[in-house]
Amino acid sequence: MRYPMLFCGLLASAFQAVAGPNYSEAPLRVPAANVILYVPWETPQAYCQPVSRWTSDKLRVFSPSLRKTFTENFDTVPPLANGDGSAGKWAPHFDGGYSNGKFMGYEWEVKRYQPAAHEQQLYVDPAFKGAGTAALNLNPFSVSDSVLTITAQRTPSALLLALWGHAYTSGALSTHEMFGQTYGYFEMSAQVPSSQALLPAFWMLPVDRSWPPEIDIMEAPGHETLTYSTGSHWIEGSPSVAQTSVCKIPSPGFGTGFHTYGILWQPDRIVYYYDRLAVAQIATKPGQDKPFYMMVNLAVGGDWQGFATPDTVLPQQMKVDWIAAYTVTGPVGCAKDARGVLLCK
Repeated sequence: MRYPMLFCGLLASAFQAVAGPNYSEAPLRVPAANVILYVPWETPQAYCQPVSRWTSDKLRVFSPSLRKTFTENFDTVPPLANGDGSAGKWAPHFDGGYSNGKFMGYEWEVKRYQPAAHEQQLYVDPAFKGAGTAALNLNPFSVSDSVLTITAQRTPSALLLALWGHAYTSGALSTHEMFGQTYGYFEMSAQVPSSQALLPAFWMLPVDRSWPPEIDIMEAPGHETLTYSTGSHWIEGSPSVAQTSVCKIPSPGFGTGFHTYGILWQPDRIVYYYDRLAVAQIATKPGQDKPFYMMVNLAVGGDWQGFATPDTVLPQQMKVDWIAAYTVTGPVGCAKDARGVLLCK
């Protein structure tokens, strides 16, 4: 993914050797207050590598206890940014920067999809006016039993002009106007669709709006039904060259139920987790040492996942039970910046 503030950080604490294997855990309905994670015994490499299952001849290493700094349980549809520029709400669009005391980008078409990826949808919300002057009342978000549903569907023909010709609508949520964090554990419990032309994702971008870097916790392009992808993007070398490394995680049937997708981000490595099972890791890259914010979205059509057609089955839904973040220090390491965004470390 590409584009997209509270800011928090995991200290470079030493790990403790304790008993226990690398095993998966079924998702809970509520995120835990504290988390202890298996940390792979292998040295992280320059490019993403799968993590071996623990065997009895290997050291069993676990993280320190990590305390929650951010949680969204989706008991109701959360308050959404509406273009007034104030802090503290989920933004239903990509980051347009901060200028003259306001967060920017709410009204901009270019912050409602990713042009470089040739995405076909436009991310909408009930207050969004598109090219018009009145709210279009397009709502991709709903909540039932404390589960957020993001619905992707075809644009009503009467609204195509107001949405600049985008044939599909969907939803995105970003914490860039309320939360960011440097290092720590980030996790989402979700059921994601596995269908042609769709790309559900949970990912992170820097608060300072630089790109690369980027950290992709979960991306599930619809044409790959037996795996989902993790990713890391960075700039390296002289002259600077953009680099990308991806691991494809075997996960047959991942679209049929809820799973947790997470990363443990440390100064020396990023470890990817599927149902709390460590499945891949990569060495932390240049630029991945500053506050990042989280995004969750359901894209329709694009260069990677393929393009939607009249035969594409819609509507489709992504269900999110909760999203959480953790650090060693917990809430005591967090403070709001001048914009009103919580930053943690």
